[in-house]
Amino acid sequence: MSDSIPRQKGQTTIRDIAREADVSISTVSRVLNDHPHVDSHTRQAVWKTATELDYPLSRLRGQTSKQGRTMAFLSSSVEQHAQVLPALSGSIEQLIVRGAQSVFEDRRVSTHIYKALADVEQMVDVIEANHISGLIFLGGVFDHALLRSLQALSIPFVTAGGHAHPLDGNAVMANYVQGMVYAIGHLEARGRRHICLVNGPETTNTSREKYWGYRLALGLNDLQCESYQTTRGTNFDVESGFVATSELLGLHKPVDAIIYADDGMAVGGLKAIRESGRKAPDDIAVIGFHNYDFARFADPALTTIGFDMQMMGRLAALRLCNLMDGAQDDPHVMTVSTKLIVRDST
Repeated sequence: MSDSIPRQKGQTTIRDIAREADVSISTVSRVLNDHPHVDSHTRQAVWKTATELDYPLSRLRGQTSKQGRTMAFLSSSVEQHAQVLPALSGSIEQLIVRGAQSVFEDRRVSTHIYKALADVEQMVDVIEANHISGLIFLGGVFDHALLRSLQALSIPFVTAGGHAHPLDGNAVMANYVQGMVYAIGHLEARGRRHICLVNGPETTNTSREKYWGYRLALGLNDLQCESYQTTRGTNFDVESGFVATSELLGLHKPVDAIIYADDGMAVGGLKAIRESGRKAPDDIAVIGFHNYDFARFADPALTTIGFDMQMMGRLAALRLCNLMDGAQDDPHVMTVSTKLIVRDST
């Protein structure tokens, strides 16, 4: 074993053990978590190295009691490492965390909230240094390199808000396709024929799901889809919705309804519609997504597609606990039903 720099107890990572024992990180993880299919010579070498480097063996994931486990939420929205819910800026993320925490609290599992770091190795070090037993990823954009690293290290995780396709993993998400079918069915029944979609950024899985649902629903209602009818914003906020709608209406194409990927975008779209000299819903019907509290106070009150965000969090937490208890079944992708909340904008 090569010379190593002296460390304080508890600072050693499994990457250090892998380097000193001349094995892969995933092999170290399997040994320390007592996974099978590791030969006895390698297993002995890893344990010996871990002991010599003062790795905190008493806090290994596989040896931690249910009450002593620590779960983490990983978000791209927080500005810095945080352990408090208000650090999350997205309403969806807040409610997912709240639902998940209700499950973890019943099981006396502690939780932390971390900002997702761009550097995968650094993020893995943070997870390992804090002895995280499992993770819930928040949102619709996931770092596949990080997810693959966690799978290699046998650290269980669940994505909440979207799936991680093409990576095969556990996920909980809203039934976005169902929501779009409800929305377009409602608009078609009210005589709307030129229904447009102002979607979110193409980098998000949720935007892709909404697009697929939109195209499916148009087909089910025998409605055509011209290329101009689908556009996207750079974000999910009010300004993005305003800009995308202004550009759409500036094409001077037939538009009698617009569905937005987010209620905030829809509020921006309502302003753009007014500034174009048209009215909602008389000229253009408007539907948002997520049923945020402010949707009721838009002018006009916003018709929107909603779902139980706290239920999404509870399902993610229950699945993660199931994985921590040793579930060996295939990955689950669970969906939460959506519903159409009809208000004045349609």
